[in-house]
Amino acid sequence: MAVIAKQVESFIREFFDQNPLSHVGLVTIKDGVANCLTDLGGSPESHIKALMGKLECSGDASLQNALELVQSNLNQIPSYGHREVLILYSALSTCDPGDLMETIQKCKKSKIRCSVIGLAAEMFICKHLCQETGGTYSVALDESHFKELILEHSPPPPAIAEYATANLIKMGFPQRAAEGSVAICTCHEEAKTGGGYTCPRCKVRVCELPTECRICGLTLISSPHLARSYHHLFPIVPFAEISPSYQNDPSHNFTNTCFGCQQSLLSQ
Repeated sequence: MAVIAKQVESFIREFFDQNPLSHVGLVTIKDGVANCLTDLGGSPESHIKALMGKLECSGDASLQNALELVQSNLNQIPSYGHREVLILYSALSTCDPGDLMETIQKCKKSKIRCSVIGLAAEMFICKHLCQETGGTYSVALDESHFKELILEHSPPPPAIAEYATANLIKMGFPQRAAEGSVAICTCHEEAKTGGGYTCPRCKVRVCELPTECRICGLTLISSPHLARSYHHLFPIVPFAEISPSYQNDPSHNFTNTCFGCQQSLLSQ
């Protein structure tokens, strides 16, 4: 469990670095029941704190109960957002109260992309779930392989044209609160001196960005967060390999540096 928690912590931090406007929620499966460890939110520290406080496992695993819980929570996500589930599954069976195939179809109908990383052996039902919902299924061989597999899910998946919709979203760019000013933080519901950010709409204090204002519901971000999310919409064109003879030919207009980072492309 310590190894899994360590890699999940790395994944959460990397995920929010790649997707600063996204929200994450944690669900635990044990004793045949699925429970929400954390609600959907944009604070990596709150998820990591909750994760480190619940390092335990017991009883049977119920894949159906987990999918039912996730499906009910992700149904609240607007149509312009991605609905994605990453399941870390260490059991060799699933003990379900009903028809798991029906639940898989409900997830597919709700456009929820389910991916599974197995920590034991390959299971047919996990593979079927991923195939039906358009996710990926893989089995970790060791700790380093597990880290590689889980970090592959950090970048946002490509949008499917059939499901993608364009909507205008209201966002606020809060100002940093003045040092020495006292205000009640809506995140922790307690008075704090200095630090934090002030919502431009309702003027309440929040500790960190990005987040959603608990009073007016406005999405609060900073310009770097928006820029890091925006660049995924326009990935750079794949590089074409160029032979040394082509580089040395003066008749070709060859650029010696990368147009993005200005690093030299010449072989050392």
